[in-house]
Amino acid sequence: AVVRNRVRRLLRESTRQIEGNIRPGYDIVLIARRHVVGQSHEAILKCLLDALARSDLLINEAELQ
Repeated sequence: AVVRNRVRRLLRESTRQIEGNIRPGYDIVLIARRHVVGQSHEAILKCLLDALARSDLLINEAELQ
């Protein structure tokens, strides 16, 4: 439970940091896979940004890089 909660906190914080840059009108479901365990906050944030960019759900994408 400790590991699961840490991953949940990291995902929540990463999402909070970029929530103003996510297109409105979408519900986004994040599912953490096992390889997320032990990753740094920066690595999780980069993966989240990459996934959102591939899905064309980012606004002001140039400012984030």
